[in-house]
Amino acid sequence: MSLLSVHDLVAQSGPTRVVDGVSFAVRAGRSLGLVGESGSGKSVTCLSVLGLPPRGVQVSGGRVLFDGEDLRAKTPAELHALRGREIGMILQDPMTSLNPLLPIGRQITEMYRYREGVANRKARESRAVELLRRVRVAAPESRLNSYPHEFSGGMRQRVAIAMNLACNPRLLIADEPTTALDITVRLQILDLLREVQAERGTAIMLVTHDLPLVRRYCDDVAVMYAGRIVEQGPVEQVFARPRHPYTKGLLGAVPRLRDLQHRLTVIPGQPPSPGSIAQGCRFAPRCPRAQADCLSAYPATRAVDAHRSVACWHPEPDARTPDALLATAAS
Repeated sequence: MSLLSVHDLVAQSGPTRVVDGVSFAVRAGRSLGLVGESGSGKSVTCLSVLGLPPRGVQVSGGRVLFDGEDLRAKTPAELHALRGREIGMILQDPMTSLNPLLPIGRQITEMYRYREGVANRKARESRAVELLRRVRVAAPESRLNSYPHEFSGGMRQRVAIAMNLACNPRLLIADEPTTALDITVRLQILDLLREVQAERGTAIMLVTHDLPLVRRYCDDVAVMYAGRIVEQGPVEQVFARPRHPYTKGLLGAVPRLRDLQHRLTVIPGQPPSPGSIAQGCRFAPRCPRAQADCLSAYPATRAVDAHRSVACWHPEPDARTPDALLATAAS
């Protein structure tokens, strides 16, 4: 059963739809990777799901169901109570979610005070220490009075994760949580999220442009282009047999470490800006399979098997991707 179900979500900046009819689902205990080039609408989608669209953007259509309840029908106060307690969000830069003027111990204990009503200060601090230890912050007792700038980027991200885990949310939305970190710390952070998921059955929505990380850490994937989902399904199936030319192009751009002589696939051109999207398929100007009908109308999303869907007039043949690419994505 899906914990989060998004149906035909629309978010507009004036008359321009930056998120245009997006639908996807995240099941309890599973991870969904939302991938695509920069500017495809991934972050706006996440913020819109939480009822926090960026300034100048308004959610104007669709349904967002969390455990069967429509979040768009809730009042601001009801949404505020839901955030943090039921749904957490980890941002790309932890300095945007940590107050630089307050020690991290106070920031974590406030979650227990205001979200769970823990009145005793020592009890709150004890739980904060245990939580920091859980996310592998060394000597947590001595770090409660430290300020965010006294931590490294990786440690700040661990603190941000700890704050999100304080109320044991059922869904974690992680928006590019490891982009600013080196590869070793990046893997440590994602390993930590996977451990939390295994222990608590947390559903995770991972927003990223890093396909190898999706291959390694996610169960399902949704590929986004110019404000729309163009393909989605189980990671193994989508990576093995991409049906949308854009998905195939993204996978082809992943370096093959086991085949250094292989030339990377280049997707020609640039994604369209939200205000310049023409009629028809938005990927058509860059697509090697584009035909006349691709320029006249946007293709409807259709099922290609029991668990997969694609929005394309002329999808790729149902043929397996070379094993070298899959091995590279998994490494």
